[in-house]
Amino acid sequence: MKTIIVDDEINARENLRYLTKTFCPKIEIVYEASNVDSAITAIESYKPQLVFLDIEMPQKNGFQLIHHFKKIDFYIIFVTAYDKYAIKAFKYSALDYLLKPIDIEELKNAVKKVTDNLAKDDLQKRLQLLKVNQKKLKKIAIPYKSDYVIIDVDTIACIEADRMYAHIKLIDGKTYTASKKLSYYEDILSNSETFIRIHRSWIVNTRHIYLYSKKEKHLELSNQTIIPISKSYKEKFEDLFKTSNH
Repeated sequence: MKTIIVDDEINARENLRYLTKTFCPKIEIVYEASNVDSAITAIESYKPQLVFLDIEMPQKNGFQLIHHFKKIDFYIIFVTAYDKYAIKAFKYSALDYLLKPIDIEELKNAVKKVTDNLAKDDLQKRLQLLKVNQKKLKKIAIPYKSDYVIIDVDTIACIEADRMYAHIKLIDGKTYTASKKLSYYEDILSNSETFIRIHRSWIVNTRHIYLYSKKEKHLELSNQTIIPISKSYKEKFEDLFKTSNH
């Protein structure tokens, strides 16, 4: 698999080259670029199947490389050292990323996904979603069957935990089940002002709350879903709405 590494740090490029050569034998590094402009030229010349793309680089960053191409016909594994917001954007978009310093198992898993031939049309949708979410996280990619369903975050009414799974329930009544724990969605929705965890098994979108019953200790959403609110989350929820405790 022809691969290009894009990173402004020579040590980072050398380290990734060594790791791929040692642990990912299907990968062939054909070029190493130290900036976005040389990377674009190399991609157009070598036509790689995979690009390891650093996010933070001088002058132009990794996102600007993506914007250059009208159609992405190669796989991308993003590499980042510290950008917490970018990581959330990748999670929303269901895109692969590696944190520096690179963990060998995470590298092998990311490369395996590529070599397992993910559909490029699917990748294109998720890259477009990343562009949408760069300034504000508006949409989310949910793994569904062998594909991804992309939905508007505002249409989520609530998310229910089910052991190693999460049921994402939309306001129109549709439900999608993802093989992710509830804590995964709690993390990527943590920057949102509208989502709050009210129970160990539930996250709700406050925009869709119709009724809060202090007596029955539950919420009713505008789609008539009844959700319990646990004692440990009750105070935080009431503080959010400045609800009187008297």
